[in-house]
Amino acid sequence: MTAPAPSRLLVLFTIGIVLLFAGCGKKGAPSLKSYEKPAAPAELSVFDRESNIYLRWSYPKDKEFTVARILILRSSGEGFVGIGATKSSERTFVDDAVAAGRKYRYKVIAQNQRGVFSNDSNVAVIDAGAVPFPPHGVSFRVNDSSVQLRWQEAGKGLLYNVYKTTTPGPYGLTPVNAEPLSSPLFIDTFDRSRSVRYTVRALTDKATRNEGPASEEIIVDPDLFVPGPVRGLRIFSSENRMYLSWDEPSETWVSGFRVYRRTRDGDYRLIGQPQTPAFIDHDASPDERDYRVHAVGPRLEGPGVEITGLRLNRNP
Repeated sequence: MTAPAPSRLLVLFTIGIVLLFAGCGKKGAPSLKSYEKPAAPAELSVFDRESNIYLRWSYPKDKEFTVARILILRSSGEGFVGIGATKSSERTFVDDAVAAGRKYRYKVIAQNQRGVFSNDSNVAVIDAGAVPFPPHGVSFRVNDSSVQLRWQEAGKGLLYNVYKTTTPGPYGLTPVNAEPLSSPLFIDTFDRSRSVRYTVRALTDKATRNEGPASEEIIVDPDLFVPGPVRGLRIFSSENRMYLSWDEPSETWVSGFRVYRRTRDGDYRLIGQPQTPAFIDHDASPDERDYRVHAVGPRLEGPGVEITGLRLNRNP
């Protein structure tokens, strides 16, 4: 007895299942997830700098791969219009087509690979206005473990932002100070291991912070620091050695000292590099000798201090 032939409907169903699983690995196959609405950008903020308006927002890093672009929309009246787009990995945009004295509103929207739009971000509002002149006379002083920046005020009723970088080139949009400064002074931690660059910008003390051009750049490079001369150099002589000591330097970035000796009419020769302000010369020769001591910075040594015409204190 032979088995009954499968029905036409069952055959078609079986073929359909096979084709469905065979196509699962093919690139570009649509899925329900690809049509989901992407996450919306958040925390949109704006500020005015040098007659341009800068936008910043946040977006989940783990959601970037689903987004094709971020759309920027602006309104100066009734409705919003698109003014640009960025990659999904970017978090900033510069609007350089604004006019002083006008109010602008901004929002940003994410669009995924299928063209689906996210919800709108929050709306950020700003009044474009005149910006202050840059601060001038910026200087620095290293004190203990800190760097003190000072500058001349750029005008009355202004605030200040300080920007910092460790590499040549453009500065970021986020100042190193947590809040705008009301006085022309900023104190930062001194980094003796590398060069640091600073600029200062003035901004208006209003709800809309209009920020002006950057000041001249200040470079704090420890490698170029030159210590002052050592102070209080003292010598004590015994029968077979010389004891040298001097005061602890006020510069906290001094890395050590160099001691040079000259005998008869010869040249000064380096005989020691102590890390503390003291040195013992074990040379027991009866020759008259001169000493010179330098403080040393991260790279350069300061001017030397000499003491001359010394001999060992021989007992009769």
